[in-house]
This record gives sequence, C-alpha cells and structure tokens, in this order.
Amino acid sequence: MKTKTVNFMLVMVLGILWMAPGAWAHVSANVKLVSTKETVQRLLPKGKLFIKEVDLTENQLDKLRSFDNWNTHASHFKFFVSRDNQGRLQRVMTSIVEFTRHGPVVVAVAMDPKGKITGALLTDTQTELLTWLEPLLKNNFMQTFQGKDSLMPLTLDDKWKNDFSRISQDFALVIANAVKKSAQVFDVVFK
Repeated sequence: MKTKTVNFMLVMVLGILWMAPGAWAHVSANVKLVSTKETVQRLLPKGKLFIKEVDLTENQLDKLRSFDNWNTHASHFKFFVSRDNQGRLQRVMTSIVEFTRHGPVVVAVAMDPKGKITGALLTDTQTELLTWLEPLLKNNFMQTFQGKDSLMPLTLDDKWKNDFSRISQDFALVIANAVKKSAQVFDVVFK
C-alpha cells in the first residue's frame, strides 16, 4: 500500500510538471551588470547625495494604479537624490524591477527636476536573458529614453522593430515599461 501511495504521488508531481511547463521556470544565475555605486556615479551629477525612502500613500498608489502600464504591487521606493550646494534638486534616480517568465530585469532611471529622463541603465538581469538583451544594449537602446517623461508611448521605433528578434523586441518593451514606471513614480512623489 505504501508503494502505491508513493508511486501515485510521483505520477501526480510529474503530471503537474508536464502540464505546467511554466512551473519549471527559466531561472538562471543573476548578473549584476552595473553596481549601485557605479549606477549612481553615472546617472547623478556631482552634488550632495541623499537617499529618500518613500512609502506611498493610498492616494499615490491609486494614481499609479490608474495608469494602463502599472502592474507593480510595490508601495515602497528608494530614491537617490542629488542636490546642488544651494539645496536645489538636480536629479533623482530610482530603480524598477520588471518580472518576466525568464526572470527579473532591473532598470535604474534618472530624471531632472521636471521629470525628464536624463539616463537609464539596465543594472541586473538573469544570465539567460542576456542573449536577447545584449543586442539592444550594444546598439544603445538605453539612450533612446533621454528627454522623455512619464507620458512616453510604449512603442518601439522602426529601428528596433526591423533589426532585432521578436523576443529582443519584447524585452525592449519590458525595459521601456520600467523606464516609464520610474518617471510615473517620480511624478507622484516629486511633483
């Protein structure tokens, strides 16, 4: 009787894994492309650096949830804030994690006091994703966000549609959404 129970359980587990290949998850090792220190140095100007941690209010969360692209459940955000010697805001940087079935993609984004994007970096991802992300990075995809803001459309220019694989295009949109979310959070917290 014990053997039948063990065999039954084994068959059930194998059946579940066979029917739900997503349960196997495409999890590979995390790759830190840029350290936090280097990200701050590259995206924020020299000045007085502060870290501002924010727990969003219910009103702020409602505002974010009203956006079509907003699917993040996070309510706590960390901002790196650069101010000049007179205390004026120079830039703000935050990071957004986008979860995909192949693993997370982490994007750091810096904005000026008006919410215009001054820079964006892909800082972390999974090894498996690099196959599809490297062509974008080598072709300066991250620079395409400079000067945009929270109203940027989530579409790809023809260059990215024509010259890259469909899965690279999909990840380009994942990155674009992380950038847009960063600008949206900036607007809710700093405007």
